[in-house]
Amino acid sequence: MLEFYEFIILCALFLFYSFIGWIIEIIFTFFTEHKIVNRGFLIGPLVPIWGTGAILITLILNPKDSIFSLILSSAVIGSVLEYIVNYVMEKIFKVRWWDYSQFPFNINGRVCLITSSLFGIAGLLVVKVFNPMFLKLFLMIDKSLFCILVSILIVLVCIDFGVSFNIIQKLKISVDSVYKDYTEEISKKVKKTLMEKSIGFKRLLKAFPNVKLSKKK
Repeated sequence: MLEFYEFIILCALFLFYSFIGWIIEIIFTFFTEHKIVNRGFLIGPLVPIWGTGAILITLILNPKDSIFSLILSSAVIGSVLEYIVNYVMEKIFKVRWWDYSQFPFNINGRVCLITSSLFGIAGLLVVKVFNPMFLKLFLMIDKSLFCILVSILIVLVCIDFGVSFNIIQKLKISVDSVYKDYTEEISKKVKKTLMEKSIGFKRLLKAFPNVKLSKKK
């Protein structure tokens, strides 16, 4: 069973990697869409899927494994996580938040070779470079102060998540009340309608410019 301090360290790693993931997402979007977009559904500069993936990699993988094994395992863990998150969010909110259909070697548009490769390389860096560096940094900080600071940040992230989730819930209600079917044209009209509703909606749609409505069966 994890001790409280060990749990706080994991929370700190989650925050760091979520922030790093946010930066990676911005860079990726800049090169693919030629514009800077505040990625992620949180208001703050965090993409939790990257932080979650990094924590899973930290807990599952052995730093002593070969480089090839670490890259491959990280790619698999990251891809499975991304696929599940994409699928669950679509089923809950009836909206496809990101779609890689335009990229080669994709699976149902939920994951693709490019992002899987990024997860693989990122996982290697997490295990071999960033984890040792961050842990060394954490040990330099007073334990009590470190626990307080991380706890405060986690509380702020939870508040951010609650606010953002509330926005997404409203987005679902708005979507359900606007469209009659799921054609591309209706999808565009829905996004236009939501853009006029609030700043929260605008930020979400800017973060996910290619959001698509799920199709009814």
